[in-house]
Amino acid sequence: MKRELSVDKNCKNSESVLNELKLGYINLEDGLFGLAETNFDMVILADPTCADAYFGLMLSKFKIRREEALKSNATLYKDIVKLKEYEKALECADETKKAIYKNLLSEVLKLHEGDNY
Repeated sequence: MKRELSVDKNCKNSESVLNELKLGYINLEDGLFGLAETNFDMVILADPTCADAYFGLMLSKFKIRREEALKSNATLYKDIVKLKEYEKALECADETKKAIYKNLLSEVLKLHEGDNY
C-alpha cells in the first residue's frame, strides 16, 4: 500500500482504528481476504465515513491483493463499480481520495462508459 490511509480523527480511538485499517490492507496484500473483510468491517463500525475501509472491503470481495490490478485487469473486474462499497467509498471520500479511486479504476470506468465488454 503506497498511498496514505486515513480515518476520521474525531472517531473514538482513531489511532487503533487506523491500525485496524492498515492491518486490513496488509491482510489484503497477503491474500487473507476473510481477515481483511473483518478488519474493514471493524473500521466501518468505528468510523462509518471511512472511504478507505469501503474501498478495501470492495477489493477484498473481488479478491484483489493490490490496487494496481484494477488497471491491468479491467475486464476481469468490470462489475466492481456496481458494488455498494464502491458507492460508499466515493460518497465518503474527499476530492483527493475520489481522484485516487477513479484513477485506480480508470480502465474499469472506461469499459462502463462505452459498455464495450
